[in-house]
Amino acid sequence: MTAVLVDWLGRGGIAHCTEALAITLEEKGRDAVVVTRPGRELRSTAEWEPQSRVPLGRLGRHVDVVRAAVRAVRAVQPSVVVLANFVVPALEHRVVAAAHACGARVIVVVHDGKLHSRLAGTHLGLGRLLRSADQIVVHSRFVQGQLADRVGGRTPIEVVPLPVQVGLLRHEQVVPDLDITGRVAVHFGVLRRAYKGSNVVIDLAARGVDGWQFVVAGVGAQRAPGVTTLEGFLDPGVLTGLVERSDAALLPYTYATQSGAIVLAQALGAVPIASAVGGLVEQVDDGRTGVLVEAGAGSDAWAAAMRRLEDEGERQHIASSAKQQAWRHHEEFVSWATTLP
Repeated sequence: MTAVLVDWLGRGGIAHCTEALAITLEEKGRDAVVVTRPGRELRSTAEWEPQSRVPLGRLGRHVDVVRAAVRAVRAVQPSVVVLANFVVPALEHRVVAAAHACGARVIVVVHDGKLHSRLAGTHLGLGRLLRSADQIVVHSRFVQGQLADRVGGRTPIEVVPLPVQVGLLRHEQVVPDLDITGRVAVHFGVLRRAYKGSNVVIDLAARGVDGWQFVVAGVGAQRAPGVTTLEGFLDPGVLTGLVERSDAALLPYTYATQSGAIVLAQALGAVPIASAVGGLVEQVDDGRTGVLVEAGAGSDAWAAAMRRLEDEGERQHIASSAKQQAWRHHEEFVSWATTLP
C-alpha cells in the first residue's frame, strides 16, 4: 500500500517530521510518495516535483504544490494521504477531495493551531479542512485544545509525540570550526521570528555567564557582542554537529505549540533550557529532561538556569534522561505510523 505525504513548505521542523514519517514507512516496507515545494531540503519524489513553467509568487508556488499533490493522488491511488500542517486550507481542500474520490483515508497533521504570522498562511477554510479529514494528529495536548472548537467533535484528534529527526541524523556530522572552548549554549532555528526570544540570548551574552560561550545559529541569527553567529539555513551535518557539541540549548520562546528544537537537543545530548509556555511544558520535565524557566523571565533567571548545569554529573544525568525520552517518544511516533492503512 502507498502513502502520499504532502508537505507544503519542505523546510524546517515540519519538514523534518514529514521526512521522519517517510523514513519510518519505508523501513516498514511501505511506499511513501512525497510532494513538496521544489528547491528545498525535503525533496519531492521525482515524478511528483511541482513543475511550473512561469514565474510564481508565494501564492502561485503554493497552488503549484496543491496541483502536484492532486495529480499524485489521482495517479498513485494511495490508501492514505497525510497533509503536513496547512498554509491556505481553502486551496488544500482540493487534495482532500481527490483523496476521498479514490477511497483514501486523509490525515491532517496540525503543528500550529495558531499561525505565527500572516506570512505563514491563513486560517481561512481551516475548519472545513479539519472536519473533512478522517483523522487529525497533533504533537501536544496544547494544540489539541486549540483545535477543539474548530473541529466540534466531528473528527478525532490524536496526540502523537514529535519524532526524532532521523533524516537529519543520517548526515555525517561536521562540528563547525568556531574557535569555541568550554561550555557552549546554542540558540538555533528560524530566529527571525520574534517569538523565538533571541533578545534574551543576546542580553545573556552581553552580560556574560562565567564559563559559558554563546552560539546563535539559523535564519535571522543576530551578530552581537559575546555571540558566535552562524546565519542562514545550516547544512544538516553542521546543525547536528553543533547541537551535539553544545552543553545546553536555549529556547526562550514567548509562545510555542511544541518544539522540534527541543527534540533534536534531547536526542543529541544538549540539555534544553526552555520557557514554560504552551506545549513546551509537555516536552520538558524540569530537572529531569531539561530545565524550565518561568514565562517572560529576564536574563537573571536564564543565567541561573544555566548555572544549574555547571555540575557536569547533574548535566549528564539530565542529558541521559532527556535522550531516553526523545527516543521513547520516537517509538510512539513509529507505533502510530505503523497503524496507517
